[in-house]
Amino acid sequence: MGRVRLPAAALLLVVAGVHFQQYVDFMSLVPTVGVLFLLNAAGGAGLAAALLGADRGLRRLAALGGLAVCVGSLVSIAIALAGSFFGYHEPSLRLPIVIAIAAEVLALPALGGVLVGARSASAEPEGPSLPGAA
Repeated sequence: MGRVRLPAAALLLVVAGVHFQQYVDFMSLVPTVGVLFLLNAAGGAGLAAALLGADRGLRRLAALGGLAVCVGSLVSIAIALAGSFFGYHEPSLRLPIVIAIAAEVLALPALGGVLVGARSASAEPEGPSLPGAA
């Protein structure tokens, strides 16, 4: 398994777990944003599973999706802290937010590494795996 796939998947699971915990704790009561938390949790978990799969193309799509989840979450929390995001204002940097932000920031280079690894692996010519095989 690639050196960055496992950390990237683990970090996406942290992001998904924090969003699910926050959804269960109180975000389910917040219109629109609550649903986004649940979608973030489900999407992050699914993308983490896909990163660990055998299909190189699926891993690449999962890495792109993971980047979108992380960037989207970071932008969303910045908006909610500075003002209002779909009517929700985050008053402070609570511990779950700090954990999610840390996981998202750390996931970005790991997911980028998955993309680079998938790209360089796809650039390698596929030929016979046994010497002398035609």
